[in-house]
Amino acid sequence: MKTSYSRSTNRARRYRGERILGGCLVYAGDDLLDKHLSVHPVSPGGFDWGPDAAPERACQLAIALLAPTLGLEVAVDDYHLFAENFIRRELTGDEWSVRLQDLRESSYREQYMHRDYPENTAPKPADVEIETIDLDTITYAEELALVRRYDEVLWKKGNVRGNLVRLQAIRRGERDPAAEPFSKQWLSTHGRLTSSSAKRALGEEFETMGEFAAWACYATSLTTVDHVGDSTATTIRGLRPMLVRWFGGEEYIPQFDDDQETLVTDDTDEDDGNEEAAEDDPSITASG
Repeated sequence: MKTSYSRSTNRARRYRGERILGGCLVYAGDDLLDKHLSVHPVSPGGFDWGPDAAPERACQLAIALLAPTLGLEVAVDDYHLFAENFIRRELTGDEWSVRLQDLRESSYREQYMHRDYPENTAPKPADVEIETIDLDTITYAEELALVRRYDEVLWKKGNVRGNLVRLQAIRRGERDPAAEPFSKQWLSTHGRLTSSSAKRALGEEFETMGEFAAWACYATSLTTVDHVGDSTATTIRGLRPMLVRWFGGEEYIPQFDDDQETLVTDDTDEDDGNEEAAEDDPSITASG
């Protein structure tokens, strides 16, 4: 998952801690280790380790170590495990040192995956609402919960935070993707269409994304548009999941006024009526 969080933040080859009279200091290389409060603020006051450490401070140290070394999702999902079963049980002295490569080894993770652990206080997908949350102040744990909750309707290109802002604007009625202009450039960038003539014809046929999406998702047949054959029609039908993400949900795609079947039915009824009239009136048959 792409986020605006950089995995290189505070990443060092070695991490070390020392307990002094004034408190607990943890270093990433030669620099003090950032608390990573923007990931998930469990204990803004600082770090601690060992069996007597406050669980909250151990959790904050776990987040600060895991985020830059194993990634955001591991930090959010497993910090409580790492805190209870490694930070509090394995780091028992006033001083300790851990190498980056050690943190990445599976043996370190296996030490804390099957023991008792405190509750993970990171928000769950059910805890977040895109319509009401303040995206300017959210943590990365909240961002991850939002991404997981709205995974099927969230646009996937570019930065995650920007896509959440876009989805929020759609859900709040502040942005209407159906009114956005449609162009063959959109098809080239996102649609995977290879036929230049088909892209040109579609660019001339539709003015807005709403018109195109409604047709692509709901029209009875797509081959009625010039230069759209069966193969191209199949490709366009395959754009449905992408269009759902573009619109922030299928309910935001306009319905298509498809009169193709109606026209066929009307023509058939008219022909049937003429045939019946001819059978009832011999003069019609004779004149024919």
